[in-house]
Amino acid sequence: MTTASRCLGIGLSILIGLAACGGGEGSDEALVSVDYSTLRIAESRATPLTYARTDEQVLRPLRNGMRLMTTGGVATLPTATLGPTAGGDLVHSATTLQVEGVDEPDSVKYDGRYLFVVRPEMSPASMSPAPSPGHFIDIVRTDPETAGVAPISKFLLEGERSQAPVIYLLQTPEDAADHVLALSQNYQGWLMPLLPVSSLVMQPDRTTIQLLDVRDPQNVVQSWKLELDGWLRASRLIGDTLYLVSSYRPRLAGLLLPADTPEKLADNERRIRTSTASDLMPGYAEDGGAKQQLASSDGCLIAQQLTNEDAYTDLLVIAAINVRTRRVTDVNCLSTNVNGVYMSQESLYVAGTGSDSAGGAQITVLHKFALDGGGLTYRATGAVAGTISWMNPSYFMDEHEGDLRIVTSANGAHRLTVLRETSGQNLMLVSSLPNGTRPSPIGKPGESVYAVRFMSERAYVVTFQVTDPLYVIDLRDPADPLLAGELEIPGFSTYLRPLGKDQAEMLLSVGQEVGVGGRREGIKVQLFDVRDITRPQVIGTEIFGGAGSWSDALDDPHALAFLTMPGANAGQRFAVPIHVFDTAHSTDPGRFAWTYSGLHVFEIPGGRESAPQLRLQGVIKTEEQPGDATPNPTYAVPSRGALHGESVFAIQGGRVLSSLWHDLPSS
Repeated sequence: MTTASRCLGIGLSILIGLAACGGGEGSDEALVSVDYSTLRIAESRATPLTYARTDEQVLRPLRNGMRLMTTGGVATLPTATLGPTAGGDLVHSATTLQVEGVDEPDSVKYDGRYLFVVRPEMSPASMSPAPSPGHFIDIVRTDPETAGVAPISKFLLEGERSQAPVIYLLQTPEDAADHVLALSQNYQGWLMPLLPVSSLVMQPDRTTIQLLDVRDPQNVVQSWKLELDGWLRASRLIGDTLYLVSSYRPRLAGLLLPADTPEKLADNERRIRTSTASDLMPGYAEDGGAKQQLASSDGCLIAQQLTNEDAYTDLLVIAAINVRTRRVTDVNCLSTNVNGVYMSQESLYVAGTGSDSAGGAQITVLHKFALDGGGLTYRATGAVAGTISWMNPSYFMDEHEGDLRIVTSANGAHRLTVLRETSGQNLMLVSSLPNGTRPSPIGKPGESVYAVRFMSERAYVVTFQVTDPLYVIDLRDPADPLLAGELEIPGFSTYLRPLGKDQAEMLLSVGQEVGVGGRREGIKVQLFDVRDITRPQVIGTEIFGGAGSWSDALDDPHALAFLTMPGANAGQRFAVPIHVFDTAHSTDPGRFAWTYSGLHVFEIPGGRESAPQLRLQGVIKTEEQPGDATPNPTYAVPSRGALHGESVFAIQGGRVLSSLWHDLPSS
């Protein structure tokens, strides 16, 4: 139940060198007589885990992990950005979510009165990101009656961080934000100084939570700060409980790296052997106070077959934090790599890559935790063949009536699997597609899965190589999934959103058009009729720009803003930020220069009297090519939109532009 298994031979020369350190019981030789060549990273297996009963059950594999790292046997794990999700019927748009009721962080939040915008601190001289890692939260008042905007204040989130902060809103029963919750991380990894190259500076990774009181938006005050060891992998907010998923790698002061001499190895081994739980387990501190231990051994899960040679290089820590009462309510930890985290209102699933026991083929190992009023309880483990996508991996999973549905890929073949928890803490196979009875493949040879969306008793899957097949899978019988319909069109989609009554009438997609030879061209917004799942049909298509055009929405659903209009014949409105490249190149007809960037606003009118349609209402241009010396847009961060009644707000970096719906300029 950890990172990919492999045997790391450290070399007999190290053991021979150790023998020269001394002799006899109590000498250096006895102290460091550990055969590093037998140590291995504990494997991810599809077998149930068990909570540790003693500190040593957790500390022993952590010490082995430190041994491997000090001898150069383990590479630093990269950070991963996990993907996001779909809002409900609101007067104003909110963050686009995957699961209703499970909030996700973003760089822009809107409560209907104020926009809260996270942006990097800028250098006044060049208006480029300053060397300082600081980020501002801008607070902008909106007037939805007139589309007016008024900057109110800005708050500097001080401190070093390796990624831009993201935020949540804590809101009153009237939906007004009273606090902003800012999450940031400082991922250090292993830092090797240039001179001298004799030791490794081991800086701790840190995740920081800042609770900001915004009841008086002109005078923002930090009311609580929580710093946790480890780097952030994913977070979700349900009610007042924040769920954090982070990776923690122990750091021991005084280790000499690389340990390339017997003396260094002996010194390191002394430090590792005498390390305690307070040295190796993650901790946290409130408001700059003393460090406290975050996770205890009885909250850590271990493999039942763990041996003395198995090693943990890091722990995955899942923490539940009540941000209103400002306390950590529960913590679980386990050793696993992570390539996907999915949360419903009842469960949290962690997906990591392992290998099967037969031929070493890649599998996805899944661990399920139950969520209960701020509590976390391990429930089950299972595995499926193949791996999930690196882009928006949470969308490749879904829980429905207790079953987990997941789409994975292996050797160019794609599979949908349904798993169900059993009393033996196993996620057991209910069904998979394709199968012997239903052998039709999902996708054609050589195609990759670009988008997945589950909704109730359906799954939509887009694969792509040159054309874009859209598959509709019938999941009404979880024991017998059926590939019900297919539509082949040019291009590909990276985001899918079901719309209409019970979200089962239309399907909206955002992606890219593809030209001759598979060349990626303009941004494509498309609407499908999926009332008859055996015959999905295109309702409307809008394409913007040519090769080089880009939208943040291609890989981040939070860049999209949606609004369901009130009334019996309610329609849908949505906004997409797009950088449009459609200025023809003077000598190469296949190339385009940047023309403009802007928020593109659409409507899908409601009503039963006419067929549904996709309609472009207009564009708020945030930047335009002046025609002389600006070949590319500035790509200001963030790039978002917000919809409120008849008002449209475009957020581009530190600027907010706005328009009333019927005054939107055409493109």
